[in-house]
Amino acid sequence: MKSFVAIAAFAASVPAVLAAPSGQDLKEVNVVIQRLKGTAETDVAIVDKESSEVLGYACSDKLDSGAFAKFPVSADINEYGAGTITLGTTKYTVHEDPSVSGGVSCTKMYDEKEIFVTCAATIPASLQLAPLSTRDKADCFASGSSPILQSLANSMSAQITTPSTKGRSVEEAPRSLEERQGACGTWSSYTALEGDGNPHQNYYLNQLSENIECGSSPSCAVGHEESKSYTIGFSVSGSIDSWIGGGFDVSESWTTGNEYTCYGAAGDTVCVWYKTAHTAYTVRNYDYNQCTGASPRGTAVIQSPNSGNNGGNFYCVMGSACRSQGQGYWDLNGRAGGP
Repeated sequence: MKSFVAIAAFAASVPAVLAAPSGQDLKEVNVVIQRLKGTAETDVAIVDKESSEVLGYACSDKLDSGAFAKFPVSADINEYGAGTITLGTTKYTVHEDPSVSGGVSCTKMYDEKEIFVTCAATIPASLQLAPLSTRDKADCFASGSSPILQSLANSMSAQITTPSTKGRSVEEAPRSLEERQGACGTWSSYTALEGDGNPHQNYYLNQLSENIECGSSPSCAVGHEESKSYTIGFSVSGSIDSWIGGGFDVSESWTTGNEYTCYGAAGDTVCVWYKTAHTAYTVRNYDYNQCTGASPRGTAVIQSPNSGNNGGNFYCVMGSACRSQGQGYWDLNGRAGGP
């Protein structure tokens, strides 16, 4: 059900475009397509632009039932997300520029495992449209894997630039010199895992490359010559006495590298993005001396890169989701648990 909810959440972020026959009332929607490359499992959703409600859903590349029985919606895309979508009897090219596509505006993302495409369009308001509930949909991805590029797209749209934690309290001020050097000797400070740390997976997303415009070429590529390598360090929600790994397979930093290539089609804007996987875990600071033992202070959340970037990878973006080289955002919606 997570994919169904994420589809609705993404809707409000996509620009509106008119792309239906004139002379009738139109409803602005987003056509969202997800596909796992390994199994070819696919879903297509029609999402109300204004309310973010899912109006139609199918576990294939074609929606032709219910309200869409007489106005079918289908997608024909390749491994890079390029191709066409058909709304009713009108076919559009999957492209960011409505003047190229025929009237829709699309964003494409892909990596080695999946494809994500979303197109802003319009459909006739005369269709008998009603929002679906999560109970109205089957699980389209029965193989055990679920698409995640849509979550990255949501985070890139939300533009969360710094780690965000709630309900955390951190004491910023250390003990005074008099307190730290009392009759019982010098106080020492240390940081330790709080319980099991409540680990979760978070992802830092940053654009490695410049934006490349394909122009009139039938295809183009962006690679290491247009990209930079970045070193991503650990982040903390407050202050800590020292960095600790908490027993998780993590490190203080990770270097992205820049040996990646992304491909686009004629007229595309193409860029390379990178997902650095982090484990977020809760720690507590303590003061200690030999007379009184340990005295707890505040807690903080550390986000540390997973060793070997376990759970991370590069991915390719085409369209308005390309920003500027070095720009980065957080995706805080990863699963619970360690690397």
